[in-house]
Amino acid sequence: MTPHVLAGAVASAAALLASGCGSPPADNRSTDVADKGAPRPERAVTLPPYPKAGDLLRFDTGPRSTFEFYVDGRALSVGADGIVRFTVVAKTDTATNVSYEGFRCATRERTVYAYGRPDGTWHATKDPSWERLRPAVTEGYRYFLYWEYFCPATTRIRNAAEGIDALKRGGRANAD
Repeated sequence: MTPHVLAGAVASAAALLASGCGSPPADNRSTDVADKGAPRPERAVTLPPYPKAGDLLRFDTGPRSTFEFYVDGRALSVGADGIVRFTVVAKTDTATNVSYEGFRCATRERTVYAYGRPDGTWHATKDPSWERLRPAVTEGYRYFLYWEYFCPATTRIRNAAEGIDALKRGGRANAD
């Protein structure tokens, strides 16, 4: 996988979001107590098994995207440190991009731990840095995952089962 191909996925999703779709949900819930305060130093992250087609859960980024996006249900987790970690797979007819990423919901931050290789192995990033999640037009699929599935109103999912349920329902984790 090359950064060029991943950039294409982000650009495709960005085109959809530029049309005005994907605004963050209006919600009055407070953030999870475990997420409040300054982020704790992150522990060493163990990379999950490489995703298998049978474990992928599709999520929608809208009709204008040329990619189909999936999360590996086996790799979705919520750590004791409050970080939501997941493997995302972006596919077209000619390309597949895989990455292992994380969200800090309360602070609206994201990171990439590793990128998938064509041979089914991981290439870990040397020092995953946390960046603020930017507007939808620059973040693409991450924006959808954050707001609609894993961190609505900056309230993180409680566990992997809640995130998997949101993916299966088409969004809105923690929805009443």
